[in-house]
Amino acid sequence: MNRRENLVAIMELVKDNAEYVAFLENEIAKIDNRKAKEKEKRAERVGEAGAIIRDDAVKVLENAGRPITLAELVAGITLIDKTPNKVIYHIRPLVEDGTIVKAKVKIDDRRLTTYALA
Repeated sequence: MNRRENLVAIMELVKDNAEYVAFLENEIAKIDNRKAKEKEKRAERVGEAGAIIRDDAVKVLENAGRPITLAELVAGITLIDKTPNKVIYHIRPLVEDGTIVKAKVKIDDRRLTTYALA
């Protein structure tokens, strides 16, 4: 159980005492506000990183002029904190709207995913 769940359980036990209930509701509200602020900050950081990754991915694909693998795409992105999974996550909207085309190809008996501009 986390702290919030503990406070809710305690509130059920002391529901007859208005002072305790008010105190516990105030503490729960503080926890909820803190979590909301953390979530907002995280979304802002992820949004900024995602925009950089999407812009760089389009530039890398324009410069390549051919379908490239994920490793080549990741190498061309300027963001320091990048992983293949982050790149895939952030370019998914571009793949879904048709800006980037994703295809499976067979190279040297291996199936690789390549990316190209539409």
